[in-house]
Amino acid sequence: MRSKKIQRDLLKLLRVLVKINTSYPPGDSNKFDRYIRYYLKKSKLKINSYYDKDKKKLNTVVKNYAGESKSLVFNSHIDTVKPIHEEWKTNPYSLKITNKYSYGLGAVNCKASAAVQLYIAKNLKKDFKNLKERICFTFVTSEENLGPEGTFYLRKKNLINPHTLVLGAPTNNNFLIEERGVFWAKVTTKGKTSHAGEPEKGSNSIVNASKLILDLNTNYRNILKRFNSGIHKSTISIGIIKGGENINVVPFKTEILIDRRITSKENIKFSYTHLRAYLNKKFKNAKLEFLTGTNPFKSNPKNIYLLNLIKSYKKIKKNSPKFLSSIGVSDGRYFADDKINIINFGPGSGDEGHKSNEKLINKELLENYLILKDFLNKLN
Repeated sequence: MRSKKIQRDLLKLLRVLVKINTSYPPGDSNKFDRYIRYYLKKSKLKINSYYDKDKKKLNTVVKNYAGESKSLVFNSHIDTVKPIHEEWKTNPYSLKITNKYSYGLGAVNCKASAAVQLYIAKNLKKDFKNLKERICFTFVTSEENLGPEGTFYLRKKNLINPHTLVLGAPTNNNFLIEERGVFWAKVTTKGKTSHAGEPEKGSNSIVNASKLILDLNTNYRNILKRFNSGIHKSTISIGIIKGGENINVVPFKTEILIDRRITSKENIKFSYTHLRAYLNKKFKNAKLEFLTGTNPFKSNPKNIYLLNLIKSYKKIKKNSPKFLSSIGVSDGRYFADDKINIINFGPGSGDEGHKSNEKLINKELLENYLILKDFLNKLN
């Protein structure tokens, strides 16, 4: 009976969180911040809100301690993608709850974890009276646009200082402790203009770029296989092509935007240098430019916090968790070089994120809470 009440309470809270529009663009979170303050007003925890440039993009930090000491940090991003209303069968901002599932924008990614973490924060002093561990809860924006105003900003300003970071990414309550890095780069190819009626007198930069793209998608892709690490693949993808000045002019310049996912066998410096050397050797007129990126991370599988989480999982679920591979990247990437424990763990299926009619498995919401509660009790 107690578990059923907790699940009802969590779904009720999730319904409120889904109703608050935090979709990107613009990804405003000021209303979410206000609700956190209202919900936790009797929690006796320390609540602070931080922003980089936009006062509407608030990141809420909740602590059971004062100061900047290292702590166990829980993290949930509360911004969502924009809903495609034509595809939604229900109002995306009104959580539809059935016996098994709940449907709503952000119900999985990542407001389910936010609901569990808020619920734990509200009852932290009551349920864990002997807890000596320093605990920090963070509810952040700027994740969906890979932006610098959320977790990146909190780390940059030393507003959080984790020894262990537990991210609420949807994993069906399994664990993800290794994540590929990513960098974006721009390749520019140039040609020579001429009248479109006499294309042979020019050099078409789009045609030159297409040869480069074909080579990267075949030869270079095969070379990258040597950097695969278990289930984690080293990949390259062409995301955007921009080229041409006018339809009746042989184009002079074409830009190609590249996404590179790198494994724990690589790092950004090595992988970028490797790509540049390859292009310099095969395409003399191509210019490569680094845009942005973060290194891969691989947490110690024997760190005590992960081991305790695994014990709690086994106690609640009566079986062993899976260790997953991530398709995308999480905010854990900002700590890739910090040598901390990074654990992705949250309710819901990862493939439900960004999908219209986003669907949460209700029992996973309760199980996530029960696992975390047992885990925190181990820290007493």
